[in-house]
Amino acid sequence: MGQIFELIADQALETLDSYYTECHICERENLDLYTYQGKYVMKNGEIDDDLYALCEECIKNKGVSHICDFQYIKTIEGYLESENLGENEKEILKQQLTDKYQKTPDIPIFLQYTDRPLCCKDITEFKGYPQDNPDLYQKTDSFIYWEKKTIASTPEAYNFKNTGPPESLREVATFHCKHCNKNYFTFQF
Repeated sequence: MGQIFELIADQALETLDSYYTECHICERENLDLYTYQGKYVMKNGEIDDDLYALCEECIKNKGVSHICDFQYIKTIEGYLESENLGENEKEILKQQLTDKYQKTPDIPIFLQYTDRPLCCKDITEFKGYPQDNPDLYQKTDSFIYWEKKTIASTPEAYNFKNTGPPESLREVATFHCKHCNKNYFTFQF
């Protein structure tokens, strides 16, 4: 489990490059900044929806929310519907999972839509990208494929041993469930 952000392993955590020099909320400089395309309600009640670079403290404590968060919240709802839960428990878990998601930077960067795997009534931890083709083959052969839900068998098109690797290994993101130790991967191109 990540020490800085619960849903991102520390070794997979990426800071923004030096192009961004200050947090878009607190405006502090000389600290690690993370990708976060989001919005938040300012003290005067106006909504600032032009956020891209935020510090850890602002992500965790300023009540920010991701742009287009409704898409991933819908995935959370779909997952919770598939679990054997009462309505009250579903609503509580939905709020808890949404809060965790909102307090997490946009890492990995999903090219199509945010799609963090869910398992054991929780959001899995991003572990990183395959390091090379053998690592890609091993992970996509042994990990569970996720696309808005667990997919029973990996589509043949994503059998990279047979079809060849993707253009970039960063199109494949890997995740781990801290509760049952299952591993997942997503593929977005």
